[in-house]
Amino acid sequence: MKICIVSQTFAPQEEGGAEISARLGAVQLGQRHDVTVLALGKAGDPVAPTGERQLPGGIRLVRIQWNNTYLPLPRKSSVGLIRRAGWHLRTALGAVCPQELTQFLIREKFDLIYAQNSSYMQPALFIAARQANVPICLHLRDYGLLCPKTSMFRNGQNCERPCFDCSLLKQRVSSLNGSGMTVIAVSEALRQRFADNGLLQDAKWHVMHNTNAAESSFETSLVGRREPKSKTFTFGYLGAISEEKGIGDLLQAFSSVCDKNDARLVLAGRGRENDVKKLKKRAAGKAVEFTGFVPPENVYRQADVMVLPSRWHEPQSRILIEAPIYGLPVIGTMRGGTTEIINQNQTGWLYDPDQPGALADLLTKAIEIGQEQWWKQRDTLFPGIANFKGTAEQSDYYGRLEAVLLSAAAR
Repeated sequence: MKICIVSQTFAPQEEGGAEISARLGAVQLGQRHDVTVLALGKAGDPVAPTGERQLPGGIRLVRIQWNNTYLPLPRKSSVGLIRRAGWHLRTALGAVCPQELTQFLIREKFDLIYAQNSSYMQPALFIAARQANVPICLHLRDYGLLCPKTSMFRNGQNCERPCFDCSLLKQRVSSLNGSGMTVIAVSEALRQRFADNGLLQDAKWHVMHNTNAAESSFETSLVGRREPKSKTFTFGYLGAISEEKGIGDLLQAFSSVCDKNDARLVLAGRGRENDVKKLKKRAAGKAVEFTGFVPPENVYRQADVMVLPSRWHEPQSRILIEAPIYGLPVIGTMRGGTTEIINQNQTGWLYDPDQPGALADLLTKAIEIGQEQWWKQRDTLFPGIANFKGTAEQSDYYGRLEAVLLSAAAR
């Protein structure tokens, strides 16, 4: 089968969870199918120029022109408010040429478009697929078709419906019923949010959690570890340094317990410069380390437990899968797809972020157990970790995915 994997951002650009999933999918599916990755580029860009190139792993990458001021990235842009608003407006009006995209699809004669990460390319991709008569399987990892920011989170609150601004910016896809399309959601929570908003209601839906990383992609020395790697009880965080991720809540909770306890907090990830400065000021004098962007294993190697303090309805963080593979439990909020992993597999503790002191209580509980007993009692405290099936091989992820894609192509 000849497959076009669509990922608006792709290596060697910086990667978030969606970009990692797209790359992993390209490598795995490329072993059995003829795969081309379609991404966005800008003429003359040093990292993502338009045109075709071969990437390591035999990945054929084609970039088409992005007609906007700067390319989308997995992290929040640091440009000013006016320029950012203009960028979203231009994107909403269509920053991808449907005719160029249609010509590409007709020329390549694909059997299937597998849109891994494509919200900024819509509705051009839908239009081109229809004109070229190529079926689509849409893999949803965020709320990008409902919200330009992809998070449905604004002014410290979750949006149950698109706000007025989002409704205007997403008007061109707001009536999409999904007829004839196949859609994969990374969690039931994400699927339900689309259903509640009446988008893609006629599509054929599937739910597949992010167990898409092969065993070979994990650091062998850390897989299934059963002992601490540092001398101090360490809480770890991986992800964007932003409001919806609950970093402020985590800092507040940790600061309320760390003065009288032997513990530290490692925060890894990028954020807007001003936001990071404010958080560092709040954390001054505390045992808090801001590492910036580092390989995830740098944090997994140190941590005794990971914290996922998301205030937004995060569809399904990769941390929920990676941490238990490395023998680590997760303390997470009762938001989004988090409850589908932690509850089902007993791989951590859940709390309500709206309940005052709930996170601080769990941090205190962990510290009071103590690092030595934390590891000795891990299988009793978190019985789902020892037999957690989180790798692609254990979950047969690509076998199940291939079945969905073959069905989508046959439509």
